[in-house]
Amino acid sequence: LVWLTQRRQESSEDFLVMNRSLGLFRGSMSMAVSWIWAPAVFICSLQAYTQGLPGIFWFTVPNILTFFVFAFFAIKLRNIYPEGYTIAQAFRTRLNSPSAHQSALTVSLFYQLGAVIINCVAGATLIQLLSGLPYIYGVLMMGGLSLAYSLISGLRASVISDVAQMLMILVFALIIVPWAIMKSGGISALDAGLGGVSGDYRNLFDPGVAFSFGIATSIGLISGPIADQMFSQRAFAAQKDKLGRIFVYAGLIFGVVPIVLSLLGFLGAAAESAGHLSIQDPQMVGPEVVAHLLPTWALGLFAIMAFAGLTSTLDSAFTAIGSLVSIDISNNKKGSGTRIASARWGMIITAIIGMGISLLQPQLLWIFLIYAALASSLFFPAFLMLFWRKMTGKGATAGIISGFVLGTPLAIYANWTENTDLIVLSAILGLCIAGITSVIVSYLTQNTKVA
Repeated sequence: LVWLTQRRQESSEDFLVMNRSLGLFRGSMSMAVSWIWAPAVFICSLQAYTQGLPGIFWFTVPNILTFFVFAFFAIKLRNIYPEGYTIAQAFRTRLNSPSAHQSALTVSLFYQLGAVIINCVAGATLIQLLSGLPYIYGVLMMGGLSLAYSLISGLRASVISDVAQMLMILVFALIIVPWAIMKSGGISALDAGLGGVSGDYRNLFDPGVAFSFGIATSIGLISGPIADQMFSQRAFAAQKDKLGRIFVYAGLIFGVVPIVLSLLGFLGAAAESAGHLSIQDPQMVGPEVVAHLLPTWALGLFAIMAFAGLTSTLDSAFTAIGSLVSIDISNNKKGSGTRIASARWGMIITAIIGMGISLLQPQLLWIFLIYAALASSLFFPAFLMLFWRKMTGKGATAGIISGFVLGTPLAIYANWTENTDLIVLSAILGLCIAGITSVIVSYLTQNTKVA
């Protein structure tokens, strides 16, 4: 599809931002499916299975709110920089600060790398589960396929494939999940699993789940798009008069996916509690439930749906990396051809690094919570950069670095040791330290402000 729809004479403006012509339908569908990371396909079912109603509540609601918060941010960003490309570029232009630009760029690059890793891990794990193929083959399939068509026409390739992928996800999810509910015994079977596999989590606002999972998840999800060049790239590519609606509609479309797929987690919890099923890998509870209840070909549909979600994020991550490398690293002004070449090399190098780390098979939830802590270090500095005229380059730099240095290593250690208190602390610390430091240092360096 991407090959057939590529432009004969391609410019860097088309490769990076689709000539800023992204409309409401394609924009909403592309943005919604680009946010369907491995977490939206697998962690939603995992949370429903392990922590019942509050688990899926604290995963889904912040995910949807993410789009609404970013819509507000994107409108301001586009009004100030109608011809921009990246959030890191906005730091450089707004604050006239190379250090602020480099700090924001570092967070964005690591965030996109995290997207490559988590989706390669999830896809390869599913391929191994379904087929018995070695894990390394799955990593090469996931990363290689997405990279191949992203290299053809950049963001246009991502958006065209995104629309097809989102339609597949919605259609297949709305076939498979209701069918699985019917085969398991109907609403009564679903109701039996609402408390998770232990049966202890039927309270939507369970304080234990809110603390252990809800706080860190909410901070990470709402902060995520600010660091996520996939969002900024589409904000700069969108038709300006449709920008806000694209993100609002995308949030509503996206919300259907984790809500529907979480029902498989409830079914798995009910089946295991009743002794009908033994879940081997809670991360893969969705496909295990489908395999248990439905014919093999239905599991094939689930696999296609899952791969559509995972590859949609992978191609978006590659095209986002391409824009960061082309605009913020190479900063190449020698012509469209050179800019496109820089973007493509950035995609290839990131694919090699991301797939290499994926071979270590890190836990999905660990990656999710770690890059959530990483993203939080950019949230307040970015908002202050756009909305507070007293923000300085030194303030932004100090805020991003302090949040990154204090929050991210702590998040890695906290998830490695599975220390709930430290996981929550790392998310809060990265967010608050970055904001407070940005404000204090900006006040102290007002006389050095240029922009």
